[in-house]
Amino acid sequence: MLLATFVIDYPILQETLAESPADLEWVQSDLTEDGSHQMLVWIETDDFESLETRLENDPTVTGTSRMTSLDRRRLYRIELTESGHRSSVYPIVVDRGIVLERVTANRDGWSFRVSFPEYDALEEFRTFCARRDIEIELERLYERREGTTRSEYGTTERQRELLEAAVETGYLDVPRACTLAELGEELGISSNAASERFRRGASTLIENTLLADSD
Repeated sequence: MLLATFVIDYPILQETLAESPADLEWVQSDLTEDGSHQMLVWIETDDFESLETRLENDPTVTGTSRMTSLDRRRLYRIELTESGHRSSVYPIVVDRGIVLERVTANRDGWSFRVSFPEYDALEEFRTFCARRDIEIELERLYERREGTTRSEYGTTERQRELLEAAVETGYLDVPRACTLAELGEELGISSNAASERFRRGASTLIENTLLADSD
């Protein structure tokens, strides 16, 4: 199993995100019985009125429905236009058994954290994007060993993601190469959320490794 992180010049919602100070987190995509392509996404912003106006005018969107609200976040069901569907990576994801572990977007573009079953699936994914003139930049690629899981040491997926990012960005270096706020920004969360997730993740990791046999 290969784990890759991409930055993708994804055309879906591109105009909306380019003009909106908003953060998006993809939840799932579905093809309905009538053939329409729908996405569920969380969006966080300080100006939902402007955001929803831009969604109505986005060339890749044919309809939106607000599903629920939570603080500064709203869950939307978005139906894509035919051009939006043609640009979507969803068909190749389903066809090759690719897993979208985390997909986020803002005005700087889309970030994908993806698990591929083998190298061929990775190459097909890149070819699929190239044929649609979708530029992708591979940031990280490594092999996940057989038999391991995201929670093998008790940490949640998001805690492990932050702990890995802390190493990669130099947050744990001496001196530190980035601040806690920059670490949180890397993952699209606040510095307070990053601090809490880091402390809980580190505590759980230590309890299930160094202290596992202390009793």
